[in-house]
Parts: sequence; structure tokens; C-alpha cells
Amino acid sequence: MQLDVNGKVYEFKFGVKFSNELDNKLPAERDGMRVFGMSLMVNVIPALQMGSIGVLNTVLKTANQTETPKITDADLTTFIEEHEDIEKLFDEVLKELENSNSGKLAMRAMKKNLKK
Repeated sequence: MQLDVNGKVYEFKFGVKFSNELDNKLPAERDGMRVFGMSLMVNVIPALQMGSIGVLNTVLKTANQTETPKITDADLTTFIEEHEDIEKLFDEVLKELENSNSGKLAMRAMKKNLKK
């Protein structure tokens, strides 16, 4: 995924490193115990679907950390705060997760559970 922030193009990759890092930043818990590998399904996807700006910021920052150039916290925060169509940005991120190997199965499971 690419985003143009202040005339500079940044890459955002939703891969295995991204998923592993989210498990550290936004850990999933069950019965008071950390459940590794479940952050996307338990925390991230539902929060993005509900419009959590904080999680959107964390997701984009994490997706950019393996890429070059790296976006600064200030530039990313301003980009999100001033985005003309924030709903579209959420949709783009969710679509990228759905198309990535790290998020594809989690997104499929979430959609299946919503249909029940």
C-alpha cells in the first residue's frame, strides 16, 4: 500500500513482521493470558471496523516500519487528522489486510463470524 503524505510516497506492508509486531504492541489476551498470533483477529480488525483512530495510527506506523522511507509519528498523525476521507482510509487499510497473507485468514474468519 502506498500513501502520499506531504508530497512524499510511503510504503506500508502488511506482512508477517507487521503481524508479529502487532502481537507485541496490541496483544490479545484470554483468561488473563497473552495469546500470541491473535492480535489481528481479536484487537486490530474489530477496532478498525469500528473506526478507532488510535489503532489506525498504530497499524499504519507498524506497517511502515519495515519500509523505506520511514514516516515520522508527527507526519502520520497529521496525515490522519487532516485526511479528507477518513472512512476511505479505513476501508483501504482493511482491504490491504484482507489481501495480505498475514491478514487474509483473519479477515475471512471475521466475515464468517459476522454472518452467523
